[in-house]
Amino acid sequence: MAGPSEAEFVALEEAGPLLRFAAEKIKDLDSNLSLSIAQAQAAVKDGSWTPQTSEVFWNAFSKLCDLIQPVTMDSIAAANRNIAPSKWKFWKTEKNISVAERSSRRYLKALFALILIIMPLQLYVWTCTNLAKKIDDLTSANQAIIAKNSESFRKLAAATATSSLEQPHNWTTEEGAELAQLDSGLEEIQSNSDRAEAEARLLRDLSTLFLSRYAPGLPAQTVNENDWYRRYIGLLSRNSQRQIDILKIEEQANLIVGTIASFILPVLFGAAGAVAFAIRAISDEIRQTTFSQNSPIRHLMRVGLGALAGVVVGLFNSLSSQLSLPPLALAFLAVMGSKLSFPCLMDWWTGSDNSRRKDEF
Repeated sequence: MAGPSEAEFVALEEAGPLLRFAAEKIKDLDSNLSLSIAQAQAAVKDGSWTPQTSEVFWNAFSKLCDLIQPVTMDSIAAANRNIAPSKWKFWKTEKNISVAERSSRRYLKALFALILIIMPLQLYVWTCTNLAKKIDDLTSANQAIIAKNSESFRKLAAATATSSLEQPHNWTTEEGAELAQLDSGLEEIQSNSDRAEAEARLLRDLSTLFLSRYAPGLPAQTVNENDWYRRYIGLLSRNSQRQIDILKIEEQANLIVGTIASFILPVLFGAAGAVAFAIRAISDEIRQTTFSQNSPIRHLMRVGLGALAGVVVGLFNSLSSQLSLPPLALAFLAVMGSKLSFPCLMDWWTGSDNSRRKDEF
C-alpha cells in the first residue's frame, strides 16, 4: 500500500497551523474539515493511506485554504519567533523574534535615521532661503527709493549744473525740500545696504558651513562731501559695488542650496515616504496575518522606487506647480499614499492615461 507523497507530507504538516488559525478566526468552522484532516493524519500513522484518503484530504485542505484567505502558511510561518537575536549584542538578552518584527524594527530605524538627516538639511535650506529673500527685499527697497528720487535728482542736477565755488547756487524752498528728500533717501539706502551686507555675511557663512568667510569689498561708510551731487553719486556707486558682491554670494549660496533642495532632499523625502508606507503596510499585514517571507523584499523595492520618484520630482518641478504642492511634499506623497504611486507619476510625465489623472491626483 503506497503512502502519502512528499507534497502530501508537507501539506499534512501545514494543515495543523492552518486549522488552528481557522479555529481562532472563523466562527462556526465546518467540523468536516477538521475531521477529514484528522483522519488523514491518522491514516499516515497507522499506514492505511489510500487514494481515497488523499482525495478527501486535498478537498478539505483546499476548502481550508479558501476560508482563511489571504492568510497563507507562508504568512503564518513568518509570524513565528524563530530568528535568534544578533550575536554582537552581547550586552542584551533578547528573545527570538519573527520576520515581521525584524522587518518592522529595521524600517523604524531607517525612518528615524532619515528624519535625523532631513531635519538639519531642511533647516539649512529654510534658513538660507529666508536670508536670500531678506536680501532681495532690501535690494528691491533700495531700487524703489532710487527710482522714486530719480526725478528730483535730475531736476537738482540740471539746476545746479552751472554753480561753482565762486558762484554758489541759490537754493529755493522747493529745491531745499527735494534735497532733504534725497538726503533722507540716502540714509535709508545706506541702512538697507548695511542690513543686506550683514545678511549676506551670514548667508555666506551658513551656505559654506563657515568654511569660506565673508570678505567685503569697498568700505561701507558714507562719504561726507560738501557737494551734494558727488555725495549722492558716490553713495550710489558704493551701493552698486556692494550689491555686486552680495549678488556673487547669493549665486554661490543658491547653487549649494538649490542642489540640496532640488535633488538631495527630494530623494530623502521620497525614501522617507516609501519607508513610512512600508511601516504602515507591515502594521496592516501583521494585524491581518498576511506578512510573508517575501514581504521584506517587496517593501525594499518600494523604498528604491520612492527614492527614484524623489529624483524625478526634483528634475520635473513643473509637476509640483501644476498640483499646487511643494516639490518635497510631492516627493513624500508620491510613495506614501496607496493611489499616488510612482507609476502614476510616470503616466503624468509621459502624457499617457489622461483619463485617470484627475482621479489619481
